[in-house]
Amino acid sequence: MATRGDLRNALLDWLRWFNEFSNELVPRTDVPSLPDGLCLALTGVRRSGKTSTAVQIAKELNSIDSTFYFNFEDPVFLAGCDVTAIDALISLYEEERGRSPKLVILDEVHYVLGWERWVRKAVDIGRMHVIVTGSSSQLLSSEIATAISGRVVEHNIWPLSFGEYLAFHKKKPTTQGLYLRELDNFLRWGGFPKIALLKEEKDQILLLKQYVTDIVLRDVVSRHSIKNQHALQQLVAWYLTGVSCLHSYNSLRKAFGISIELASTLTSYLEQAFFLFEMNRYHPNLKVQARDSKKIYIIDSGLRTVSLLSDRQDWGRLAENAVYLELRRRNKKAFYSKGSGEVDFVLTELGKPTEVIQVAYSDLDDPLTKEREVASLLECLQAFKMKKGIVLTRAFEHTETIQKHQIKYIPLYQWLLAKE
Repeated sequence: MATRGDLRNALLDWLRWFNEFSNELVPRTDVPSLPDGLCLALTGVRRSGKTSTAVQIAKELNSIDSTFYFNFEDPVFLAGCDVTAIDALISLYEEERGRSPKLVILDEVHYVLGWERWVRKAVDIGRMHVIVTGSSSQLLSSEIATAISGRVVEHNIWPLSFGEYLAFHKKKPTTQGLYLRELDNFLRWGGFPKIALLKEEKDQILLLKQYVTDIVLRDVVSRHSIKNQHALQQLVAWYLTGVSCLHSYNSLRKAFGISIELASTLTSYLEQAFFLFEMNRYHPNLKVQARDSKKIYIIDSGLRTVSLLSDRQDWGRLAENAVYLELRRRNKKAFYSKGSGEVDFVLTELGKPTEVIQVAYSDLDDPLTKEREVASLLECLQAFKMKKGIVLTRAFEHTETIQKHQIKYIPLYQWLLAKE
């Protein structure tokens, strides 16, 4: 059990860090407003920028000097802690500053046993605003949401968008060629904020490899007490290899000699840690939708690059992965479509298709490639009785009408930068 002196030293360390970091902050564009009378929960993969977002909110509110901040991954709580630690730390803050905080930021709060009850009381009393962060989607499980009882707003923090990536690099491309150069770098190295700020490729590689280890070991193995770590590592390698590809738990059973139940459970743990995402096939029959193979996407393409040393031949997959992440940033519900051909994304609202997107990431110079991509798109449009479809290309821009359907070819960098 940490002594009061230990807690004081830890608190002062984090408050000093908080003040210094606020002066070095590179602002993000997707920053939520602080809800009145509710707790704001920032969730997302480790190192995606949850803490930076919380600090940016405090800075925009001009409340840096009246903000309590603590990261509960601090070694002082190596053996764990409960809500009494929060009360003790805030008491020490008041003792040091001579006032109560107006904003409380509890970083990696899922390490605190019973944190949700503390937050519920703080919100009900209304003496301060509260922001919590966590690296697991279980931060807001059904049990915790019930305990908080409607007193929380969740906002997921993603790695950098392409627009944010350009801002972090202080780049303002003036030609298509310069945009394509930056897009290639973005697809290869991903959007983790710290990675974007590193100048040396060797440093990017080392840190991205560490991210893979941290996410798998700390947010999956440790959190869920995984015994069969070999099977988990096999699945991680499989999913990194097969980004944007179809998979089934039965195929994993055959490949690695593990049960379907274990494959499903380990995959769900990786998804809870925001390491990967599964996307279903769109079908009006929900039984068919649930039964069919799923497509896999990962939280950041840089993780794949350093795990596989992927080269240009994989960029089509990386481009599709970038589109999926951008759709998630835009809060779109996405599926894939499968007929005689495959369409990458079918967007829906209230269960009905509203938009169809095919990702080619080439200039479609090969007539056979263009015919294959367009044929699959037309089949999908006809099946769903839609008039328009989109093909995302590398640089080719054009609009044409085929069989009374409008096909719009848009360079991927334009689509990624487009405002809704």
